[in-house]
Amino acid sequence: MADTGPAQTRAGWMDMLRGLAVLLVALFHIHYPVGERVPAIPDALMRFGEAMQPFRMPLLFLLSGLLLPRSLAKPMKDYTVGKLRGLVWPFALWTVIAAVCFEVLWTDDDPLWLFKDVPAMLMGWQHLWFLSVLIVCYAVAPLTGLLPAWVLPLPMAVASSFLTPGGTWIDYCQKVLWYGAFFFAGAAVSRYLRSWQSLRPLLPTAMFAFTLAWGLIAARDEELRTAMGFSTFLISLVGVLAVLWLAPRLPRIRFLEWAGRGSIVVYLVNLPAITIAFESIDALGITEPWAVIGILCAAGLLVPLAM
Repeated sequence: MADTGPAQTRAGWMDMLRGLAVLLVALFHIHYPVGERVPAIPDALMRFGEAMQPFRMPLLFLLSGLLLPRSLAKPMKDYTVGKLRGLVWPFALWTVIAAVCFEVLWTDDDPLWLFKDVPAMLMGWQHLWFLSVLIVCYAVAPLTGLLPAWVLPLPMAVASSFLTPGGTWIDYCQKVLWYGAFFFAGAAVSRYLRSWQSLRPLLPTAMFAFTLAWGLIAARDEELRTAMGFSTFLISLVGVLAVLWLAPRLPRIRFLEWAGRGSIVVYLVNLPAITIAFESIDALGITEPWAVIGILCAAGLLVPLAM
């Protein structure tokens, strides 16, 4: 039987998970320039970010899907206007900001080359792919009035397995299918969320153990942690569902909830801020390891959180 009532409304643990996921994304964006400029950084720190890679973006998509039934309960006009304001406008605005930012930082013979690459801008340049894919998911979502959300995830994940990376649009379609599978999985799970979170610990504990083992393996194998296909969808889904079971049992962390409520700002701002900081470090000739780490962490975490 499907759950009804409060389990389908937004809860503090949802914001906490969203905040955790988006901060893990920001740390992931930080750890590559840190690794490049601070060779002595402990390997364990680098591996941690890579171990989280199969789970953090799927978690963000699934959390968005959990709230889809509430969004679709609104009149279609309100639903459309809400997504235009909350997703399409920030995507368009930050596409321009990112293009200007990177045009200035990365000089080229053609100063407008980014603006002329219309497909790249539509698909989401750099980190903006997340919003682009999310917009596609919300555009398709009203069709769940005709076709239940639970029907979509597995066929989408299977279809992603047959797309061989190699072309810009093919890569993008694979992202839409693979990450979209998590979005619609979230919409499907939302009906049974309370029952899942009330489950006894045996199965979720086993899922956590599997997730931990997979994370450790994936941390040392780039192909495993970046592959998009049916098997990797199932593996990541196991980890995300285990986290959903655990979340309401965790003590409330107000900071993470606060970060989660502003997660879109943190996501949008962190990479441009990190890039500007990285280029500034080079321009100023800063080489002291802790200064490099401090500047990049301030740019990737403090600046987005302050906005």
